[in-house]
Amino acid sequence: MSRLVALLVVLMLAAPAIAGTMFRLEIGPPIAAGTGTPNPQFKKKLAFVVRPLVCDKAGSVQITGTAEGVVNGMRQSVELSLVPVNAAEGVYGVLQQWPEGGHWVVQLNGSCPSPKASASTLVPMNGSTFIREKTKVLLEPATRQQLEALLKESWS
Repeated sequence: MSRLVALLVVLMLAAPAIAGTMFRLEIGPPIAAGTGTPNPQFKKKLAFVVRPLVCDKAGSVQITGTAEGVVNGMRQSVELSLVPVNAAEGVYGVLQQWPEGGHWVVQLNGSCPSPKASASTLVPMNGSTFIREKTKVLLEPATRQQLEALLKESWS
């Protein structure tokens, strides 16, 4: 019994360290794109940037995005066109392509070829500003339930 307890304690302590070594999509303000961005004025128009972490070939990561929202009680979904900021590093910008008003969550999905992995990040928005403290960085693809729960939380 004490071995089982010891094993559980070790696993609980190791979980945060293991999570740091898993493929994921991280977001940040446009300034996080770095100083090498070709057009600094362009960064001012971005809502945020996304970059892959823990992928051997960051430039080969495929990232897609949708904005999921509720406007005047009607559910809406908008496919997003991500803007390459630093393609070699897999950094993309997200412009506000969803309507003003309502409640929105941007869902980003990424796949890394090496090591083969998929992950999602759910980003609640306040207009064109992301809400960092409510952002969910997932080490696996997001479920519909996770998206709906965060969308509901954003307007309650």
